Amino acid sequence: MTNTGEVYFALYGDNFEPEELTHFVGIEPTSVRRKALPLPKQSSWRVSSGKLENDVIDIYEVSSVLIARLLPYAEKIVEAKHQFKLDAVLQVILWISTDESNSTPAIGFETEAISFLNIVGASIDIDTYLNVT
Repeated sequence: MTNTGEVYFALYGDNFEPEELTHFVGIEPTSVRRKALPLPKQSSWRVSSGKLENDVIDIYEVSSVLIARLLPYAEKIVEAKHQFKLDAVLQVILWISTDESNSTPAIGFETEAISFLNIVGASIDIDTYLNVT
Protein backbone atom coordinates (compact mmCIF):
# COMPACT_ATOMS: atom_id res chain seq x y z
CA MET A 1 0.00 0.00 0.00
CA THR A 2 1.34 3.43 -0.92
CA ASN A 3 0.63 7.06 -0.13
CA THR A 4 -1.81 8.89 -2.37
CA GLY A 5 -2.20 12.63 -2.72
CA GLU A 6 -3.58 15.51 -4.72
CA VAL A 7 -2.98 19.25 -4.63
CA TYR A 8 -5.39 21.62 -6.31
CA PHE A 9 -6.07 25.33 -6.46
CA ALA A 10 -9.75 26.22 -6.41
CA LEU A 11 -11.93 29.26 -6.80
CA TYR A 12 -15.40 28.81 -5.37
CA GLY A 13 -18.53 30.81 -4.74
CA ASP A 14 -22.30 30.91 -4.81
CA ASN A 15 -23.28 32.38 -8.15
CA PHE A 16 -20.86 32.14 -11.03
CA GLU A 17 -20.64 30.26 -14.30
CA PRO A 18 -17.42 28.19 -14.42
CA GLU A 19 -17.06 28.58 -18.21
CA GLU A 20 -17.26 32.36 -17.86
CA LEU A 21 -14.53 32.20 -15.20
CA THR A 22 -12.35 30.02 -17.47
CA HIS A 23 -12.67 32.56 -20.28
CA PHE A 24 -11.92 35.45 -17.91
CA VAL A 25 -8.83 33.91 -16.25
CA GLY A 26 -7.48 32.31 -19.43
CA ILE A 27 -6.49 28.86 -18.13
CA GLU A 28 -8.44 25.63 -18.51
CA PRO A 29 -9.47 24.09 -15.19
CA THR A 30 -9.02 20.41 -14.43
CA SER A 31 -12.60 20.23 -13.18
CA VAL A 32 -15.63 22.39 -12.44
CA ARG A 33 -18.74 21.90 -10.34
CA ARG A 34 -21.96 23.87 -10.45
CA LYS A 35 -24.00 24.72 -7.39
CA ALA A 36 -27.02 22.44 -7.09
CA LEU A 37 -29.51 21.24 -4.53
CA PRO A 38 -28.72 19.53 -2.24
CA LEU A 39 -25.03 19.34 -3.27
CA PRO A 40 -22.66 20.89 -4.09
CA LYS A 41 -23.48 23.93 -1.99
CA GLN A 42 -21.18 26.15 -4.09
CA SER A 43 -19.81 26.22 -7.61
CA SER A 44 -16.09 25.56 -7.97
CA TRP A 45 -13.32 25.84 -10.54
CA ARG A 46 -10.18 23.73 -9.95
CA VAL A 47 -6.69 23.33 -11.37
CA SER A 48 -5.21 20.09 -10.03
CA SER A 49 -1.88 18.29 -9.88
CA GLY A 50 -3.83 15.12 -10.54
CA LYS A 51 -3.93 12.20 -8.16
CA LEU A 52 -0.46 10.94 -7.25
CA GLU A 53 0.38 7.52 -5.88
CA ASN A 54 3.87 6.82 -4.55
CA ASP A 55 5.75 5.64 -1.49
CA VAL A 56 7.00 9.22 -1.09
CA ILE A 57 4.80 12.26 -1.79
CA ASP A 58 6.52 15.64 -1.60
CA ILE A 59 3.93 18.42 -1.23
CA TYR A 60 6.71 21.03 -1.53
CA GLU A 61 7.42 19.80 -5.06
CA VAL A 62 3.83 19.08 -6.15
CA SER A 63 2.53 22.47 -4.99
CA SER A 64 5.50 24.29 -6.58
CA VAL A 65 4.76 22.73 -9.99
CA LEU A 66 1.07 23.64 -9.69
CA ILE A 67 1.83 27.22 -8.60
CA ALA A 68 4.30 27.65 -11.49
CA ARG A 69 1.39 26.83 -13.85
CA LEU A 70 -0.88 29.37 -12.15
CA LEU A 71 1.60 32.19 -11.57
CA PRO A 72 1.18 33.83 -15.01
CA TYR A 73 -2.56 34.14 -14.25
CA ALA A 74 -2.23 35.66 -10.75
CA GLU A 75 -3.48 39.12 -11.74
CA LYS A 76 -6.51 37.67 -13.56
CA ILE A 77 -7.26 35.41 -10.58
CA VAL A 78 -7.29 38.44 -8.26
CA GLU A 79 -9.60 40.33 -10.66
CA ALA A 80 -11.86 37.28 -10.98
CA LYS A 81 -12.15 36.91 -7.21
CA HIS A 82 -13.49 40.46 -6.97
CA GLN A 83 -15.66 40.40 -10.09
CA PHE A 84 -17.28 37.01 -9.39
CA LYS A 85 -17.21 37.29 -5.55
CA LEU A 86 -15.06 34.17 -5.09
CA ASP A 87 -12.86 32.64 -2.44
CA ALA A 88 -9.60 30.83 -3.21
CA VAL A 89 -7.93 27.82 -1.61
CA LEU A 90 -4.92 25.61 -2.13
CA GLN A 91 -6.24 22.19 -1.15
CA VAL A 92 -3.94 19.33 -0.17
CA ILE A 93 -5.51 15.88 0.19
CA LEU A 94 -3.40 13.00 1.47
CA TRP A 95 -4.23 9.36 2.02
CA ILE A 96 -1.32 8.18 4.16
CA SER A 97 -0.25 4.54 4.06
CA THR A 98 -0.42 2.55 7.27
CA ASP A 99 2.55 0.50 6.01
CA GLU A 100 5.37 1.57 8.34
CA SER A 101 7.99 0.85 5.66
CA ASN A 102 6.62 3.80 3.61
CA SER A 103 7.72 7.34 4.32
CA THR A 104 5.09 9.81 5.49
CA PRO A 105 4.45 12.65 3.02
CA ALA A 106 6.62 15.77 3.17
CA ILE A 107 4.17 18.59 3.85
CA GLY A 108 5.31 22.16 3.32
CA PHE A 109 5.37 25.02 0.83
CA GLU A 110 8.17 26.86 -0.95
CA THR A 111 8.45 30.64 -0.64
CA GLU A 112 7.13 31.14 -4.20
CA ALA A 113 3.97 29.18 -3.39
CA ILE A 114 3.35 31.17 -0.23
CA SER A 115 3.94 34.42 -2.11
CA PHE A 116 1.46 33.43 -4.87
CA LEU A 117 -1.18 32.44 -2.31
CA ASN A 118 -0.71 35.77 -0.55
CA ILE A 119 -1.03 37.71 -3.83
CA VAL A 120 -4.28 35.97 -4.79
CA GLY A 121 -5.61 35.91 -1.21
CA ALA A 122 -5.90 32.14 -0.94
CA SER A 123 -6.05 29.96 2.15
CA ILE A 124 -4.45 26.54 2.54
CA ASP A 125 -6.50 23.50 3.56
CA ILE A 126 -4.83 20.15 4.29
CA ASP A 127 -6.93 17.02 4.71
CA THR A 128 -5.27 13.75 5.76
CA TYR A 129 -6.75 10.26 5.82
CA LEU A 130 -5.36 6.82 6.56
CA ASN A 131 -5.03 4.68 3.44
CA VAL A 132 -6.23 1.38 4.87
CA THR A 133 -7.34 -0.36 1.69
